[in-house]
Amino acid sequence: MRYAEVRRDVFIHARKMWEAGLVVASSGNASRRIDHDLIAITPTQVAYDAMTEDDIVVVELESGRAIDSLRAPSYELPMHLSIFRSRADVGGIVHTHAPFITTLSVLRKPLPPNIDEMMVWFGGAVDVADYAFTGTEQVGTNVVRALHDRAGAMLANHGNVCVGRDLAHALNVAEVMESAARVYVQALAIGSPIALPEPSITAGRRMYEERGSR
Repeated sequence: MRYAEVRRDVFIHARKMWEAGLVVASSGNASRRIDHDLIAITPTQVAYDAMTEDDIVVVELESGRAIDSLRAPSYELPMHLSIFRSRADVGGIVHTHAPFITTLSVLRKPLPPNIDEMMVWFGGAVDVADYAFTGTEQVGTNVVRALHDRAGAMLANHGNVCVGRDLAHALNVAEVMESAARVYVQALAIGSPIALPEPSITAGRRMYEERGSR
């Protein structure tokens, strides 16, 4: 099979996502851009502990058709295609069901910038995309709208999606987001979290833009 290096990259980061506790069983998914015409994505309904490099699916970006692959692509392929088509800066995507960020997604409660890392890593608050049933084109449309030029968004009642220059970057975004969500949920249980002051938000946003964290 072709694309061995690409398949290995997706496989490695999908396993890291699972090992970090951001997904369970076969939930969530990961993908990366190959070139202007192709992406590689995790397969549908294959548990991470049973997944192999050969299970990773290569897909045409415009048609969504799988090529040179043994499996069917993730059910959330339409969302990944929408993001890659609309964001030329994105090289990798992870979609997780991490517990704390998913808790906020069920509440449909945005994650405000209450720690410095949020501005530096995400570029601002993590917004909640309008709800659409899993696997539909509408999920992709809603997520692209909620992402803006930022590195992550929540899917209402579903989890989150994080993007980066490559898969390693996207996975780092997801890990930082889950940590920030945990702090926020715990703070809500105690009192009223306080947002960052405006000068810090501005400075953090500038760092996000300068380091190319989009």
